[in-house]
Amino acid sequence: MIELTGTLTAVSPLHIGMGKKSGTFVKTLEHIPGRTIRGMVGYYLYTNKRELFDKLRINEDMDMSDTGVYFKDALPRFDDHNTIASPISLRWCKKCEYLMEYNAKECHNMTDGKKCLHEGKKVTGFITLKSVSSGKLEKARVNMQISTKCPITRDGHTSPGLDYESSPYHIEGIVPGTKFGFKCLVEDEYVDDLKEALTEAGVFAGLGGYRSRGYGTVAFTDMTETPVDDVIQKRSSEISDIRNVMMVANSPMILKNDTLSVIGFGDRFEEYAAKVSTSGNLSVTCIIEQGEKEDQVKQRLTEGIARGWSIKDRNKVSEIIPCIGHGSCVMIKGDPEVLATLEMYGVGEMTNSGYGDVYFMEGQI
Repeated sequence: MIELTGTLTAVSPLHIGMGKKSGTFVKTLEHIPGRTIRGMVGYYLYTNKRELFDKLRINEDMDMSDTGVYFKDALPRFDDHNTIASPISLRWCKKCEYLMEYNAKECHNMTDGKKCLHEGKKVTGFITLKSVSSGKLEKARVNMQISTKCPITRDGHTSPGLDYESSPYHIEGIVPGTKFGFKCLVEDEYVDDLKEALTEAGVFAGLGGYRSRGYGTVAFTDMTETPVDDVIQKRSSEISDIRNVMMVANSPMILKNDTLSVIGFGDRFEEYAAKVSTSGNLSVTCIIEQGEKEDQVKQRLTEGIARGWSIKDRNKVSEIIPCIGHGSCVMIKGDPEVLATLEMYGVGEMTNSGYGDVYFMEGQI
């Protein structure tokens, strides 16, 4: 497998639906889910290059071991720095925005020779990767614009009159020029074909909603290819230097117990982890760290909603699933190579559509 990374740039406004609206206002997500990129590429290939579609096996109904490509969420870039989902276990000073020490009640950062002494706050959303290493908060800010649109009627090309029963609606969109960090995994033999498909689909198929209104054109640039084994080896070396390993959900994670979603890490996580790591001929040694009580897992959780899409159903929502949300954290122990493999492939259901992406860092809960 090859890790293909690059920059995804909005050429026209983008609207990535959240599945809900407030009155006539339709809000957008601030990132591009992997399932959305997968849907764009899959639809384009299904319509124009069916042979490549079949070779890559872009079909949500298939298990991860049967697919030829994995798409990760494209997170916004801030000043050309990559971003991550902010761990909800961290606290940042409300005044100086420096990272606070674990369990500290007040900020001890020195400003003008004096301690800050302000209280901390939890930060959600996306922050730059260097925020954690530098200890200074940098949130990823995405510029938005609001466009007012009118319904299109079959009996004319002009906007409906004042007495028309349908009101204008308002679309929140990501402004052109916004950059995102793109990442996917693809089988070696299809790298060049996929790069060509990404370029063509970004222009001719478009991304997200309201494409008939001029939205959704994107460009993929600066694409770099790295063998997955090399990335795992490098990352496992970095993880081995971490004393207290904390896993953070970098995207929604779907763990199921039979047909029900599990909101929390535990036995189900280890079962899903085993499926990923054994595919790389690694034995599973990852253990979710317990709290003071034997049955208490050291974790912090948010709850999110995952949406499943089906290409065969013409990109209509097939199911809505409660799941573990962005930034959820858990303390974990395990072989660094296993953890690096989990970081590469993700954990849980629909990992080939961006769900279950994780990263590891020094932490405490």
